[in-house]
Amino acid sequence: MKDRSKEKERLMREVLNKDRSKTYNKDSDIVLTTDSGSGEDAIDKTAKDVSTMSNMINTASQATSDLLKNADRSFDELRKLLVGQQKDLEELSKDNGFNQDDMERVQKEIEQDYGLTKQEANKPAVLRDFDSAKVFGEVLTEMDEEIVGQNEALEELCVAFRRPYVMGVEEGKPKNVILVTGPRGSGRHACITKMAKSLFEHRVIGSDDVYTVDMSLYQSGAQEGIFLQDLYKDLSGHGEIICFENFEVGFPGFLRMVDSLVCEGKVTLSKRYVLNKGILVENQTGLVKDAVDSLSAAGKYLVFITTNGTKAVQNAFGANFLYHVLDIVTLTQFTENDALEYTERLSKTLEEKANRNLKIAVNVKDDLKHWVVDNYDKTNGADALNGLFDDFYISLSQAALVENLAAGIPVSMEVKDSIPSAVFGEKSVGLTRSKTSAEEIEAVNKELDEIVGLEEIKAYIKALQNHIRMQEIRKAQGMKTSEISKHMIFTGNPGTGKTTIARLLSRYMKAIGALTQGQLVEVTRADLVAQYVGQTAPLTMSVIKSAIGGVLFIDEAYSLYRGKDDSFGLECIDTIVKAMEDNRDNLIVILAGYSKEMEVFLESNSGLKSRFPNTIHFPDYTGEELRKIAVIQAKGKGYVIEEGALGPLEEFFDKVQSINAAEAGNGRLARNVVEDAILKQSGRVVNDSNAKIDELKLEDFDLTVKVQPADEFKDLREFNEMLKNAGK
Repeated sequence: MKDRSKEKERLMREVLNKDRSKTYNKDSDIVLTTDSGSGEDAIDKTAKDVSTMSNMINTASQATSDLLKNADRSFDELRKLLVGQQKDLEELSKDNGFNQDDMERVQKEIEQDYGLTKQEANKPAVLRDFDSAKVFGEVLTEMDEEIVGQNEALEELCVAFRRPYVMGVEEGKPKNVILVTGPRGSGRHACITKMAKSLFEHRVIGSDDVYTVDMSLYQSGAQEGIFLQDLYKDLSGHGEIICFENFEVGFPGFLRMVDSLVCEGKVTLSKRYVLNKGILVENQTGLVKDAVDSLSAAGKYLVFITTNGTKAVQNAFGANFLYHVLDIVTLTQFTENDALEYTERLSKTLEEKANRNLKIAVNVKDDLKHWVVDNYDKTNGADALNGLFDDFYISLSQAALVENLAAGIPVSMEVKDSIPSAVFGEKSVGLTRSKTSAEEIEAVNKELDEIVGLEEIKAYIKALQNHIRMQEIRKAQGMKTSEISKHMIFTGNPGTGKTTIARLLSRYMKAIGALTQGQLVEVTRADLVAQYVGQTAPLTMSVIKSAIGGVLFIDEAYSLYRGKDDSFGLECIDTIVKAMEDNRDNLIVILAGYSKEMEVFLESNSGLKSRFPNTIHFPDYTGEELRKIAVIQAKGKGYVIEEGALGPLEEFFDKVQSINAAEAGNGRLARNVVEDAILKQSGRVVNDSNAKIDELKLEDFDLTVKVQPADEFKDLREFNEMLKNAGK
């Protein structure tokens, strides 16, 4: 803390305690004069004092030379330097304890020194005699050299960004509203990023920052403060390009705000907000000075990115919004030639990277390039190609480490025995990194085989693996894939193995590459439904986020719905259904509960039934199966059951199961019986020095039947009564 305080004091003293006797006039021929002498010294001093953390000001000497040549260009260069210093001051404030008052003092000193306000500094650089056709022609050429296979789209994008410089911009409105659509991996984000960089280098815009607003992150009205903070930060930032994505699944209230930004140029806030250290916060104390009552999109490019074309915009925002979209840029899926050209570029980059970092001379052969084009995931375009070459580099790095490859050794990347390989000398190593884990698949299969019963369920899980493998093969060959819903309903009495199978299923799906993490998140209504208005959706979403990449297992799922007046439960169900759609490729939801209650629960919401086509019933165990489970339980605890006890045990289990399997607990019954026998055996062995300490005899088991016959409709009556009471 002391070091930070001293640094802050030093910076403020050196920045603010300067000779103000000389000033800067932006209309004069000689531009910079301070107590330190020349303009070059002034900029150098500013760089050292104010922006000690920035590399940008290190080039001030060269910039000063340009300043003295042309007064107009000097002012523009100074503006760019001050924009950079503004960023540096903001970063410096985080590390050295600067507060908002400190920042305002520095800003006033900058205005006094250079006659340049913060608003002027943030304005985009405008060229004198700006020839937009020429500049954007150069931008198009630059982008075409870097972006593969999207010639038409790049021309459309240049037209979209040039439009405000031709037709002008209405005061208070965005520069332009642009829709960028195309399949995954077609380069939508890459095109925008490259456009920002090129326009900044040509001094058309004042920053190459591109801000992204992911609308899927804001799923309830309770997140309004967070959404507005993020939106304000982007709208008030130096960057002039703001991209909105995943708006198809955005929260309606926040979509209306974005709609207002597009159609009106601003969004009027329903609450009073103020700035606290640059962060937008809700004011709780009544009237305040400088309250923020609206957010403006003036001077910004608003870009909407989707894979679904104008239909997505129409569904999310409506016709009036679409009317304000002046440019639609459509990217196309990679052709074979596009993929080959992009592969050539990636190959060259890989060779250079390996030479620079790994110190080996890599040569990517043509047969490997063609293998890549034939086998990459066509549905993910450039992203899939990037992923393959990332794997190649990781495998090369591993080979360099393990084989201790000498500097400069020639390494050939080629296809050997149908497998991409790195060949050096007499050795070769594979370059592909499978998302599947053969060892884990084998381990899970072994555990499945050891589970007693549940043959139908085991067969279903293994069938899923075959289906997923086939779809991967079809995808690699550019064929259509047939995805099936992996969400499931597990019905059955307690102790029938539902949780055990869910845990194995999550591991299995990760092992075969269908899930990225493989964790099992087990919850009930209490973990998902809050007690107060506005809290259920955020609570449910936080649980869902923890399960993404794995399996969300909701036990006694029927308790989520307690009648049509249970608004909290309905909000929870709606949130789950929406999250299932948004994360269909990386989340499996399993609803578990008693058979009859689950039937009633599904009938209460038709959307639920259609989204859970896979209902798996876990039958009660037979006496024979429970006897086998008891043997496994005993073995796991270091005991064996004598042969003479096995028959009576099976008869006992048969009788109990026939009376009331649900109350007895199925697999839990076998575990409880074994644990009780171990306790009794301990007393017997202590008193008999000749007894085997690891053997459970018949006399150790309590085979007294204690369960009562089941009331077949008791649970259903209780459930219906709960619904009835909830509806009052």
